[in-house]
Amino acid sequence: MKTSRKTDYAVHALMILARNKKEELSVKELADRGNVSSSYLAKVMQKLSAAGIVSSAEGKKGGYTLAKDAEKINLAQIMELFEAKDNVFECVDEIRSCKIKDWCKIHHVFAHAYHKMLAELEQTTIKDIINPEIKKERV
Repeated sequence: MKTSRKTDYAVHALMILARNKKEELSVKELADRGNVSSSYLAKVMQKLSAAGIVSSAEGKKGGYTLAKDAEKINLAQIMELFEAKDNVFECVDEIRSCKIKDWCKIHHVFAHAYHKMLAELEQTTIKDIINPEIKKERV
């Protein structure tokens, strides 16, 4: 699955904030800990703040914290925030809108797979992924 750099940066920043929930972390601190570009991460953090996922405090000792508990932030929320209507399957997304989908046999399969993926992402929270132990497959 291919996601944008914004989604990747957002998930990693949220993981760092969840691990350090008692600290307000600046964009620079988050970028340093995540080994990413601070200027690009700043835009990501602004969007997360506008969506109410993180809180920001201004000033010399300001920074970002999670606005919600890590178990209340799921990966589908992050994907939908940064991936918009773009879909991992081009023929299923709302941007490119396939012209032959009404009679194409594979369109239904891709649409079904995409909805299953979103359902899995909805069940997976930031708290789930900050634990270094890999979760067993859900059945």
